[in-house]
Amino acid sequence: MYSTLLEELSRAVGARLIIQFSYNGITYEVEPHLLGRDMNNQDCLCAWLTNVSGKETDLNGWRCFLLQDIRDLRALEQRFCHTRPGYKPYDDSMTRIYYRT
Repeated sequence: MYSTLLEELSRAVGARLIIQFSYNGITYEVEPHLLGRDMNNQDCLCAWLTNVSGKETDLNGWRCFLLQDIRDLRALEQRFCHTRPGYKPYDDSMTRIYYRT
């Protein structure tokens, strides 16, 4: 299951597909930019938040999600065209980067 999640997220990052998933009981819609391993040795997704529980939010911005807590991942048909302000493709909070836009 975990390798399937990594594959699906890698595909979404590479194709710049907006994704939706459940995380700690809340539904998020994000633009995935980077997959990697953080300083705590946990795999995570860095993404730009666009919607929470199906509603646009004024809390847009960068979020990191631990892969172990992502459920019900779904790639949407929508794509994003550009990286967002503050995107760090060589993020120094990561010890290893698996995939990035």
